[in-house]
Amino acid sequence: MRTSKGTERVEMKHLNDEELMAIVQSGDHSPASEIYDRYSGRIYNFAYRFLRNSELAEDAMQEVFFKMLKNANQFHGDAKLSTWLFSITANWCRDHLRKIENRRREPESVLATIPAPSDSAPDRILEKRRIEARIQSAMEVLNDDQREAILLSRYQGMSYREIAKIVGCSEGAVKTRVFRGMELLKLILIAEPGEGAQCQTVLQ
Repeated sequence: MRTSKGTERVEMKHLNDEELMAIVQSGDHSPASEIYDRYSGRIYNFAYRFLRNSELAEDAMQEVFFKMLKNANQFHGDAKLSTWLFSITANWCRDHLRKIENRRREPESVLATIPAPSDSAPDRILEKRRIEARIQSAMEVLNDDQREAILLSRYQGMSYREIAKIVGCSEGAVKTRVFRGMELLKLILIAEPGEGAQCQTVLQ
């Protein structure tokens, strides 16, 4: 009896990341769609905040999942799948920034890509977008290491241990990058009139 694709997708949802990757490593790429559903949004958001460009974030996301399938056997399960995927993403972003370091790109407006929750009042939506835009602008002052550490820690909720595996440094170095980056952000935001205090609250 053949299994329908719909039934197959339901069954995939019940598998954990390691079980899905074991299937991929056997040469069967059918779990790719489920893994994509689980992680594409987070990977895109990380890449977008790192690169400040929606098209590049899309490119990064596609490249990450291509490499996941191509290099599936490099995943050994000693770290979470999310850690491995974000490591690939961070490497792609750093490589891209190195390639364009002599060509300054105009950052896209963050307002164009922040989804507005449908159940929120318009004034709250605008306020959230303004705050997000100011934080995004302030983060451009940070160096790449600080920005990367804060994005993974504050926006992706990863532990210092997971981040250390992704960026290839010690947990202590990650803590230092997050601390110094956050302190710099606070100084920048508190110096701004208007919503500086609210921005700081969001970063807590």
